Amino acid sequence: MNTDCVSSRHDTAMTHQNIRDRSAGKKSPAAIAAFACLCLVAFLPLPAGAYITVLLYHRFDENRYPSTTTSSAQFEQQMRYLKTNGYTVLSMDTLADCVKGRRPIPEKGVVITIDDGFISEYERAVPILRRYGYPFCIFVFSRGIGAANYLSWSQLKQLESWGGEVGCHSHTHPRLINSREKEMEQEIGGSKVFMERNLGRKVTYFAYPFGQYDGKVRASARKAGFSLMLTSDPGSVGPGAEVDRIPRQAIVGSRMSIQDFAAKLKNPPLGVSGRIPASGTLPSYRVPRVSLTLKNPKLYEPGQVNVFLSEKKRLDAHFDPGTGVVSCGGPFYLTRKTNRIIVTARRKSDGLFAMDSYLIVLPGNPSPGERLRYTLNGDEFSFGRDLAMTRP
Repeated sequence: MNTDCVSSRHDTAMTHQNIRDRSAGKKSPAAIAAFACLCLVAFLPLPAGAYITVLLYHRFDENRYPSTTTSSAQFEQQMRYLKTNGYTVLSMDTLADCVKGRRPIPEKGVVITIDDGFISEYERAVPILRRYGYPFCIFVFSRGIGAANYLSWSQLKQLESWGGEVGCHSHTHPRLINSREKEMEQEIGGSKVFMERNLGRKVTYFAYPFGQYDGKVRASARKAGFSLMLTSDPGSVGPGAEVDRIPRQAIVGSRMSIQDFAAKLKNPPLGVSGRIPASGTLPSYRVPRVSLTLKNPKLYEPGQVNVFLSEKKRLDAHFDPGTGVVSCGGPFYLTRKTNRIIVTARRKSDGLFAMDSYLIVLPGNPSPGERLRYTLNGDEFSFGRDLAMTRP
């Protein structure tokens, strides 16, 4: 609850009483007007809980990759939008403090993250970020550092003086959900040690390659000692966010308009419990049902609760506003290695769609040369095991 809002409402109520106490007999026009305005304020809905939107970028001005690139003009417009609309851009350290309860979550907070360490990020995005004075974090996979079209060690070291942070994105950018335990430890923990030795400072944040994770991958990242672990699950960060499953809003694609960008900032977190199936690896490709419980069901419009399963699109969902239970009858038979479940609910207070999303993974590892289908940011991509380093 926003205590400032509660205090404000209490102060308003006391002012109402003072006006009534001073207004025995005939009320002056000024007193009547003041009382009317205060009544209006008192019955307006309280501001919604604060949350942080973590933005995810990839390439810049690389037109060969239209689905993942952002033009300099788009990026400039987006950064200007944040400034002119009162958003506060936070560092990763501040995000970590908010998630761990060491400081309150600010209203209209934003974090800027960029994945992979392409040279276009350094040459095109960083100068714009410096001009606005915004902190940012670039997540790099350590084998790519210094390679053609990627940032060098010296460029990475330079970022800190410009308000930048360097995060870990594994060593070779594999699909960690297909990795064996030893390989996974080297990709995550080994990469952390390697980067810290070469950068001369701690690397405390990790972004899952391809945004993919399961229970084993999350456990390995925690064991390596990362402070926060970031996904590609859409949504925002609010109270109760999990340190090893931080959602991010993907801001990619040459066709993204400023209206699309603004909409990405307006998906507050949706508090849920009892997810079925749970996040992580499934026991089989058959999902008997999809269900969960909204923690504060009275906050949401009963007819505006939706459930999406990547491979099956929108599901036929039943929402019980009394208990908060959202249920989708199955069974659902899945063929993709990964799917994302997304739940949205429209808030009564402001009409915004609150969102919760998480990844589910089919069991088993692929055979050599086997082609698997994956879901990334709601879209379908097909890769062979030998294309693990290929970016969509």
